[in-house]
Amino acid sequence: MKERLYEILNEEKAHEIIPFLKQLSHEERKALIPTIKKLDREISKIIMTKNSYHTAGSADQHSIIDIASFVCMDQKHYGKDYWSFFRDKEQTTKILEWGCPPWFSDFINDSVEAEFTAFNYQDILGWAEKGYVQPRPELLGYHLSLQPHELEKNPDTLETHFWYMCEFPSKSLPFQREWFPVVQKLIGENKIERRRFLKECLLAANRNFNKNVTGWFMDAFNALKPSDEELILLQDELMAGLASVQSKAVNTVLAHLKKIVADPEFRTGEFSHFLPNLLSSEVKTVVAASLTVTERIFQKRKKDTENLGLALSAAFVSKDESIQTKAAKIILKYVPVSEEIKEALSHYADNILANVRPGLVQYIENRPLELDAVDPEKLELISEESRIQKPESFEDLMFFLPQAIENPGTWHYDMALDGLIRFANEADEGSVKLFEPVFQKACKTVAKWEVHHFNVLLCNLIINYGLLLLDKFPAQLKNLEKIYKRTCEDEATREVYSSYHKKLGPLKDIYAGGLAMEPFKRIAVYVFEKITSGDQKPLLSTLTHEPCWVSPEALVERLEIYQNTDSEPKNLDMQLALQRCSLEKTSHALKLVEEKLKGEYKDLLLFFFNKNSAPKGKFEHPSWWMTAGITCSPGKVFEEFKDFGYDDIPEEFLSGIYNWKTIDSKKNSYYPVELNIDVPKYHLKKRQHPLFLEYFIAEQKHFAEIPSFMWSFPNTLGNVFAKIIKYCLFYSGLAEVYERNLVLSTAQALHQMKKPLDAMGLLFLGTIFLDGDKVIRGTAAEIWLEHVSHKAMDNAELGRVIGLHEKLEWAPIKRFTDILQHQMLNVSKDHNLALEQLLAHILLQMETPVTNLKKILDIYHEVLALNQSEADKNLKEKLNTWKENSSLKKICNLLLKK
Repeated sequence: MKERLYEILNEEKAHEIIPFLKQLSHEERKALIPTIKKLDREISKIIMTKNSYHTAGSADQHSIIDIASFVCMDQKHYGKDYWSFFRDKEQTTKILEWGCPPWFSDFINDSVEAEFTAFNYQDILGWAEKGYVQPRPELLGYHLSLQPHELEKNPDTLETHFWYMCEFPSKSLPFQREWFPVVQKLIGENKIERRRFLKECLLAANRNFNKNVTGWFMDAFNALKPSDEELILLQDELMAGLASVQSKAVNTVLAHLKKIVADPEFRTGEFSHFLPNLLSSEVKTVVAASLTVTERIFQKRKKDTENLGLALSAAFVSKDESIQTKAAKIILKYVPVSEEIKEALSHYADNILANVRPGLVQYIENRPLELDAVDPEKLELISEESRIQKPESFEDLMFFLPQAIENPGTWHYDMALDGLIRFANEADEGSVKLFEPVFQKACKTVAKWEVHHFNVLLCNLIINYGLLLLDKFPAQLKNLEKIYKRTCEDEATREVYSSYHKKLGPLKDIYAGGLAMEPFKRIAVYVFEKITSGDQKPLLSTLTHEPCWVSPEALVERLEIYQNTDSEPKNLDMQLALQRCSLEKTSHALKLVEEKLKGEYKDLLLFFFNKNSAPKGKFEHPSWWMTAGITCSPGKVFEEFKDFGYDDIPEEFLSGIYNWKTIDSKKNSYYPVELNIDVPKYHLKKRQHPLFLEYFIAEQKHFAEIPSFMWSFPNTLGNVFAKIIKYCLFYSGLAEVYERNLVLSTAQALHQMKKPLDAMGLLFLGTIFLDGDKVIRGTAAEIWLEHVSHKAMDNAELGRVIGLHEKLEWAPIKRFTDILQHQMLNVSKDHNLALEQLLAHILLQMETPVTNLKKILDIYHEVLALNQSEADKNLKEKLNTWKENSSLKKICNLLLKK
């Protein structure tokens, strides 16, 4: 049976595959499945030629396997291939006529989730007519929405399926351009009921469609220009549309409601029920349109407006002055003073802006806003709460390793290495059974095309350890060989691509990400050597506290183990431990050094833990001393190190301080304003004692793991920030997902570190405050809020950075002012004082007025009012100049009066 299938495939006898399959029993077809899968892998291998590539199999061979797969497999084994088998429509029809599998109808109905299919709406109608498929409404709606020209070809299409399409359109594609003219024509011919279609358009607002599809229905509704009579009849659907999560739908509904507010049948009470949520929207156009409709209702109607007036108070959730001003004007004009409106406004009193508050004096108590001062706590790098819990047994380690694979480049990686050193040789016949799923996960992860570099190392370490265990426990781990063989076969199919780097094999031979990853690769090789030799001495660099810290006491204790066993730690491991060591509290560690260490270990740590001390002793390991000096006193030159031979490393890399400037690229319209940072080129030098740092600075490419390197240089982050700024933040309009993800990961890592920011940290933070991504800007605000709470933010320098960027309009100021209003204003008294300083130093960098400068001045005025302060005296001259600008005159005069 297998031999016959091989013969048909090898001789490309496509006409013989169906007769062959017909004569097989159900059990025989099922038995062929493994062979079919194996042959499919073989013919799907990629063959590279000089100018192109192709699969190993011919078109006939692929057809043979497609047919065999469809006939022999069940739905689970066949998968979700809606393309290969269905390309030849004539052949598909013949096979379905001979024997349609029982799972075919469910399989086709599930195609609404597929990205591509080789069949269409007409094919489905044909299969339904023959009884092969019992199509669900979702299936018919989805496929019809992709083919507008099919509307008039079948009587059921217009009568039933068109309405399915309104309810279940394609999820993956927006409506095509020709759709609406066809619908409009059929409405005109009374073939599609106009009122029902208008209703369906409005119902689309809450059907969880994608933005394009919802937008199409809203555009269709607008284009049909519903009359006031139709709008009154559709009030149920219009009001329901106000609850949509899509702003276009809400704005469309509001625009039409505005037309009918004067009608006696308009439901003012129902609208007032939705108004608080509308006014709380983050979308300014929705809030403004809601206020416009509300004002129109007050103008046109004299009854049933009590609840409307109370609902208006929700507008003061917004910190936008134009919104608050408009809401206040409506209240003053149409809402009489009462206890109810006073009570409603009292809930928002603390949020009402200083410029708006005096106008509402009849409605609210005109008292200064009293915010609590923050009781500052010192930012602690390490604490008992952040101590990492290590696996305590082989069984613990087996449950932990999958977590480490799921969290590459974090402290989980270090705990995995540490656990393998401690427990690798504790496996027994009972516990070793827990290893198979870990091995399988490692194989499955490393077999992907794109693998995080830290996972390449960890997964290979697990796999190589598994092969050692297989020799010891062949009966318990018999499946490992099969899993490993299949993984090797999968990788072999990709090795034909010149761009593919081998990810499976002995650790020393695999590619794990270039120069920057080389130190980690060497440490991983060292860990495997320790596993094979049974050496359980710990790595010095294993973290003790999240997210990236080694406590100074732990470093002393680990070095004592090496000292007592008369062994020497690996150079790169020692440097990584020094780089990660927390230096905020070292007095207790200094006592331990005096008590427990001797020789170079003692001299090195006495220097490292005491920032004001000079290096003394024998410098047997120059790289250790140099790393200690860079980490504890970045930028400081130690005369004692002058003969170490590291003077060829540019100063920026040793200090972490780089020159930068925001420039106007007048000749480059694509990047009109750029952030330039000078990062010197550096090529790795061959030297006896290389620095861990050198591998990172010599890496010329930018790569996805850059944020993970923050955990390796937590005391000196300047070099990491410089790379991110150079590659991902040079232009504020950069919209690529890859760069955005790198910046977000870096910002989130910085937020986790709880560390005061140096000059490069402030440059990074000030720049991401202006990033195009809202989540990134929000993360920047969270970092600022936390650092201000701990009295650890240099607002003057941060303001200088933002001001120098915006002086040339590097990014739209609105990005920053939105974050200011929604996340940073009125958090506490201390935050308002910090904000005053921040805004003053931003404005001090400005020269001629820039777009939206008024917005910053408005917020600055609000902050001064809250703090009962005056404008910075150094700003007075600028304000006198700026008030010559008509749009700035009023706010500048207000600030000059302060």
